Amino acid sequence: MQRFTTFDFGLTGLAALFHQDWIHLGGVEQVVLAYLSVGEEPYADDDQKKEAAELERDAAALTSSPLSDDQVELLWVMATGGNYPFRHSETGRMFLERIRKACRQWVQTYGTIDADANPEWVSAQAASEVREAIDNTPLNLPDECRTYFDSDVQALRDALDRCAHSASADLAFRLLLRIHVANFIPVNGTSWESYTGIARRLSLGEDLLSSVEFLVD
Repeated sequence: MQRFTTFDFGLTGLAALFHQDWIHLGGVEQVVLAYLSVGEEPYADDDQKKEAAELERDAAALTSSPLSDDQVELLWVMATGGNYPFRHSETGRMFLERIRKACRQWVQTYGTIDADANPEWVSAQAASEVREAIDNTPLNLPDECRTYFDSDVQALRDALDRCAHSASADLAFRLLLRIHVANFIPVNGTSWESYTGIARRLSLGEDLLSSVEFLVD
């Protein structure tokens, strides 16, 4: 079974919109609605409805997972290259609820459809391969990451591993790829071989993988 898109999607697709100038779009809810925008059309097609469903599923998986709010925040800050710093009393789950609220608002207007599903994507084998990739990849963070990432790399590995183990291996793998891209973290040859194998197992599209390929040593 193929995915509805060859590009990134869900939370990791949304993370790309949190670039340096995202604040000009408005608040978090406005960024979500911009991400799900149907332009001037009065309706949404099935692919657009699936995008909303995937975003809601990713956010729900993290919300209900055993990950701490600090781990959720760490993953999101890294996935956005430091462009979404958590401030004041906002927690990771409060942030996720803002995303889910915007998704519900969109669905009320345009309707809903089930997210893609395949037993292979949630299999123990897939989770094992993703966790092994997280454990083995070097994750050599550039110095500029230290401006928003003040912990050790193991904390990042632990958050990704916990996501893969107890929330969604699919999401954890896409977060790993997104963190590479957002922070220009190199990918060595061995890790790239592992990544391409996992991407095939998870039926992730060629455009998602090609967005990471420029970082391969």
